[in-house]
Amino acid sequence: MTSMKLDSVRSSPGGVGDLIVHAVERHDDRVAFTCGGRSFTYAQFGRHVSQAIRFFESAGLVPDDKVLQLSENSYEMFVLMAACNVGGFVSVTPHCGNSIEDHLYVLDDCEASLVVADGQREQRVVDFAARSKRPFRAFRHGAGGTLPPLWPLLEQMAPAPLRARDEPGDITRLIYTGGTTGQPKGVITLSSQLAFSALLHAQEQCFQVDTRMLAASPISHGAGSFIIPVLFKGGCCVIRNGFDAERILLDMASGEINHAFFVPTMVYALMDHPLAATLDLTRMRRIVYAGSPISLPRLEQALRIFGPVLTQNYGQTEVPGTVLSLTAEEHFDKRANRLTSAGKPYPCVAVKVMDDDVKEVERGKGIVGEICVRAPHATPGYWKKPELTEQLWRGGWLHTGDMAHQDEDGYLHIVDRKKDMIISGGFNIYPKELENALHEHPAVSSVAVVGIPHEKWGETVKAVVVLKEGSVATPQELIDYMKARKGSVMAPKVVEFVASLPLTNLGKVDKKALRAPHWDGQQRAIS
Repeated sequence: MTSMKLDSVRSSPGGVGDLIVHAVERHDDRVAFTCGGRSFTYAQFGRHVSQAIRFFESAGLVPDDKVLQLSENSYEMFVLMAACNVGGFVSVTPHCGNSIEDHLYVLDDCEASLVVADGQREQRVVDFAARSKRPFRAFRHGAGGTLPPLWPLLEQMAPAPLRARDEPGDITRLIYTGGTTGQPKGVITLSSQLAFSALLHAQEQCFQVDTRMLAASPISHGAGSFIIPVLFKGGCCVIRNGFDAERILLDMASGEINHAFFVPTMVYALMDHPLAATLDLTRMRRIVYAGSPISLPRLEQALRIFGPVLTQNYGQTEVPGTVLSLTAEEHFDKRANRLTSAGKPYPCVAVKVMDDDVKEVERGKGIVGEICVRAPHATPGYWKKPELTEQLWRGGWLHTGDMAHQDEDGYLHIVDRKKDMIISGGFNIYPKELENALHEHPAVSSVAVVGIPHEKWGETVKAVVVLKEGSVATPQELIDYMKARKGSVMAPKVVEFVASLPLTNLGKVDKKALRAPHWDGQQRAIS
């Protein structure tokens, strides 16, 4: 039999534009979004996406041009993101709370042709016109202000039948990460890769036509990754601008929402609210938590409060949100240490725990290495940063920067970020392990452990602690508690009590801010 090599175009997967068009055509008059007291059907959403594409073209944009948005969560923001996905443009949505200098860097680095800002960031964009390295057109979400309002212009566009114009290999978005260790890095996502990630989410989270998915954290990042999967299945996306624990708990009880995505700090806030103990929350079907490590004692508390609906999702921007999953059922698996794991790989995702020589470490022995990934949706690299891309893909595997060990059954147990590991007197200390232990102290509400300089040992352990309301403890009490639990080497040498822990814009504990006053420009062994 003569062998035949398939044409690469015929064998390539479809793009994310096809998923969005499919959702619009299939679900038509169902409600696709609720936001700010307004509801929009799939048909209305499709018309708005079509009008946005027509406007981009009328403004002179061509495929691969970048559309930058500086905006808080809104339906309108996602319409423009979807218009980029369908129309073959590139969506760029840095976190709206980032600094002015970070935003200007992203604007110039991605070479944006068109910028849309909300009212709070409008003046920032006006100022950028004089500082940017290249010209761009700028508009505003909403009426008033200095910049021309975008939506009246979109409404003048005659909508056309929605057709996907993106190619599977097109760049469909750039998400800029970091800014905490130097300049932000633009993570490239291809159209086919975003589609693949969406299908993995749709399958894993069991979205259905009656799904009502809450997105209360920024849709520019983690929460936004669930919108296309929900639309694909015909559900409704409930977009909120900001986190309100009381309102969310009431919405859970009423059925206004039945799926949600939270970072662990949000889960803690919901559990600590008085309403959590009084409401019937059994209408919830899924609570996906991700973004940072969760305390084991607080996870056990969450399972008691919310029931068998919690799913842990582990991923990162470089492998769009879908590397490992610990399912709702696995949260109640009685075998040892299931709750301390981040789960097992998603379908078609290859994961290995590697040493510094990019060799797989033995599973089932507790040996810690770096999580490394190969997958169809793993980023090809960082925008205009070939050296960092080469580091990312060292040895042919994508290096996540997360340290873990793998048990005999294949479950991965993340011990910490590589950069957060503390090296004290030659010993590797993983803050997450200490944080879990401190969370078991009855007086501790939340805690972050960081490494601070030590003249003899290089680094030593500091715990920054928030006490529960009405509780009393002393630093020495917690130090002695940890010596008994973890031994003298791992026990914190310094304990500081604070009213609250600093958070990043995405709701994660900002450990860089906690370390910074102590290092004062000194170089850590791990950075």
